[in-house]
Amino acid sequence: MAGIFLNDTGSNPWIIAEAGEVFTQNVQIASFTYCEADSPAHVVDIADVNGRYILQLNDQQRNIRFDGWVHGLTIPKLESGYVVVALKTE
Repeated sequence: MAGIFLNDTGSNPWIIAEAGEVFTQNVQIASFTYCEADSPAHVVDIADVNGRYILQLNDQQRNIRFDGWVHGLTIPKLESGYVVVALKTE
């Protein structure tokens, strides 16, 4: 996706294009989607703000329905591409 250089958390869904801390407050997530990886071997790790592992997305598992709360959101590893984070909106 040309033109994505920074994380966009200003609307739903969030577009995360860089590893690092995304959000420090509690947030309810509906799903995670890993997009446009440069290689099938590339992965993205997702953790809460305290570094507790939530999940890993890869070529075989790119779209995960999550439907839960997390205490902040961090992307410690994003080898290529970007992550779409859909927020729960009830």
